[in-house]
Amino acid sequence: MDRERQNSVYVNMMIDTLKRKESILATLYKQTREQERLLKCEELDVDEFNQLLEEKGSQIEELNVLDEGFDALFKMVEKEIVSNREAYKEDIQTMQKQITSVSELGVKIQALEHQNSNRLKAFLAEQRKSIKQFHLNNKSAADYYKNMANAHKPEQSYFFNETK
Repeated sequence: MDRERQNSVYVNMMIDTLKRKESILATLYKQTREQERLLKCEELDVDEFNQLLEEKGSQIEELNVLDEGFDALFKMVEKEIVSNREAYKEDIQTMQKQITSVSELGVKIQALEHQNSNRLKAFLAEQRKSIKQFHLNNKSAADYYKNMANAHKPEQSYFFNETK
């Protein structure tokens, strides 16, 4: 009986883990939507964009920890759940719904990340082009001033007196 109770606790922990994972994925989705909004703006707020990246990184680390914990719990109760499927029927259905919800959120995030990636690549290409143009303009200006400085020779006068 003690083993059965322990397995029930593990199954409940798995359900809680899936709920927490869904919550984190919902947060990640909101953050990814915010990144999309920033990338659509004419002027990208790089600091805000980087802050979102850092926040998402910590969320993803937490997801990885939850996945590892879920896998460990599942390995401990897998045989019990498979052999007593009827006893855990409600819990299994709850987990299946949670897994479906988590998977759908994951797909939404992945699609949005792909779009954001393309937008970011376009933004970076435009920035590279702008930087290249800036350097080209600077080089042209420097060459112009260099040529102008060399055009005047000290022995020549700008004013030539023809009356003498």
